[in-house]
Amino acid sequence: MNDRNDIDSILDSMFRGGVLNVKSQAAKDAEKSLEAVGRAQQDMSQSLQESIERMTREAQADMDELQRRLESDGVSSETSGNTGSPAALAGAFETARRETLGRVLGQEEFVNALTLAFKRPFVAGSPDQLPLCRAALLGSQGTGRRSAVESMTASLGRLGVLKTPKTSQIDLAAYSAPGSEKLLVQDLFSALKGGAASLVFVNYEGCHPSVLPLLFSAFTTGRVPLPGRYAQQKGLLIDVGTALAPGAVSELSLGGKYLFLLAGPDPARLSGAFGSVFTGGLDDVLSTGEFSKESLTAIARLRLEELKERTERQLSFTLSFGEKETEALAAQYSRERGAAALGSAAEGLYKAMSEEKLRRSLGPVNAALVCGEKGLVIEYEGPEIQGIIIPRSPETAASAAELSAVKEELSGITGLENVKEYVLSLEDNFNMQRLRKERGLKAETPSMHMIFTGNPGTGKTTVARIVARYLKAMGALSGGQLVEVTRADLVGQYVGHTAPLTQKALQSAMGGVLFIDEAYSLYRGRDDSFGLEAIDALVKGMEDHRDKLVVILAGYSREMEEFLTANSGLRSRFPNIIEFPDYTPEELWDITVSIASGMGYKLDESCKRPLIKYYTHQQISGDPRVNGNGRMARNRVEAAVIACSRRNMKAGEQERDLELLLPEDFGLEPVPETDLWEGM
Repeated sequence: MNDRNDIDSILDSMFRGGVLNVKSQAAKDAEKSLEAVGRAQQDMSQSLQESIERMTREAQADMDELQRRLESDGVSSETSGNTGSPAALAGAFETARRETLGRVLGQEEFVNALTLAFKRPFVAGSPDQLPLCRAALLGSQGTGRRSAVESMTASLGRLGVLKTPKTSQIDLAAYSAPGSEKLLVQDLFSALKGGAASLVFVNYEGCHPSVLPLLFSAFTTGRVPLPGRYAQQKGLLIDVGTALAPGAVSELSLGGKYLFLLAGPDPARLSGAFGSVFTGGLDDVLSTGEFSKESLTAIARLRLEELKERTERQLSFTLSFGEKETEALAAQYSRERGAAALGSAAEGLYKAMSEEKLRRSLGPVNAALVCGEKGLVIEYEGPEIQGIIIPRSPETAASAAELSAVKEELSGITGLENVKEYVLSLEDNFNMQRLRKERGLKAETPSMHMIFTGNPGTGKTTVARIVARYLKAMGALSGGQLVEVTRADLVGQYVGHTAPLTQKALQSAMGGVLFIDEAYSLYRGRDDSFGLEAIDALVKGMEDHRDKLVVILAGYSREMEEFLTANSGLRSRFPNIIEFPDYTPEELWDITVSIASGMGYKLDESCKRPLIKYYTHQQISGDPRVNGNGRMARNRVEAAVIACSRRNMKAGEQERDLELLLPEDFGLEPVPETDLWEGM
């Protein structure tokens, strides 16, 4: 028994030991596995870290390369003052100055100052990462500011002083919509990549307010912060958002460039737009002066000499002119268009001569520019041929033709004499203000925003379309399109949706007319927050774009009066309230004849008295909002056309008249002249 117990004890001990040994081995294997996993994780982490560091280095290298390329086309601060000997450098700038004076006449003081602005960084040096020059060029339109910059840059580039002769102009008025700063960044990148040494910014007054801070940063720091993360891909600057992309950049550098901002003659307006910090940080503020009579004569003589050489080379016209003709061309100058008007007039003369040569197959002729009753004309003579050419620009001819067509269409509208008189008065007022401006007198752009009140069908929409075309033809608007909207197009469905909708409508109408029918529906009381938001956005847009947009509101007279109380600025924005009266019965008869004619029908004379009687009765007994307008006439004609078709189908072929409408087609009996007012 004791032996058995000993054996069991030994076996038990061996078993327990074996199990323990097995458990110990499993633990060891598990530890090894954990160690292997830890080493793998460490290797992966190290590999990931190395990948991130490598991508970061590559991105930084790409960004540095992009930055280097953007700056490589200008004159870097490191090379300023080291281009050739001082004597050679001075000679190059003197050559550039003379060449610019030969192109920009009558502005010697301005050109001299501009030459110093270009030369300064070569003498005094320029801080790293900053533009070589930051200047505001003040002056009236057409005084040669942009031409002077282009000429100076081209000359210095040709002479090797600058690395490129290119000048790039950026029209800030092209960025007038919300979010336009992204488009500006793209265009600025293209200008830099294109190798422009000088950047000229124009029309800052027309850009969206969000663009001005970018311009401020460009001139004060030499850098333009990008509205997001961008990277260069295939020569373009692409918005990459939050994606991890090599070569991502957050700003553009304008180091090594010449920056010029063109502004009007009043420095106070420039300071008001950008602040004293901006103007105080500029390297130069240069101003062009008004042209003297002698300067304008010199410019006119240069333009005519260029015209003479061009016509002889291209047209085989030997052109002559005298001092009287030179002075006549100089008289084309206006403060609004500047000396550019002289170039445009000379171009008009050339186009007239080239058209005459083409039309009459002219060979070599002798031509003389003379002052006639209609201004400058060209008299020519050749072998067995002679003639007189009266130049007229295609734009002027097209505008005159369109203006005549619009006036004819307006006069063809039945009734509305007071409305027609008002519309025609717009041209007189606009032309008078333009004449005042050309003569240097104070001129205000007249407000042309309008309210059309009256019942439906009285011609408000028709006249609005004519007004849009009329304003374009006379030069008050550039586009002339009519954009028709209602409350549904302006008021959003949720908070924050209304303002963008209204701004979108305003943008689509830029250069034309925004027509809001039933405008009173925008205001449904003080609790209508969405409608009030649309009105506020509308008022602001009208003020911001008063020279580019005309807004016409239409609606019932009483409701429109209430609508004008919705915003304190509404009534002052609409000084022109035009009432559209209901048509008289006689006018409705004329409208009926016109509608029928447009549909290919004519009315029998016996229709006149019963229709006039019908219209009179409807206006007295019916709803004036329905029965005093052209829609009633159209409805009557459409019903009569159907009745006419039925009548003719029942008649024999010999009895049919497929164009004539009779009283019975209108459901009316002929009315003797003596009984016209019977039963009224």
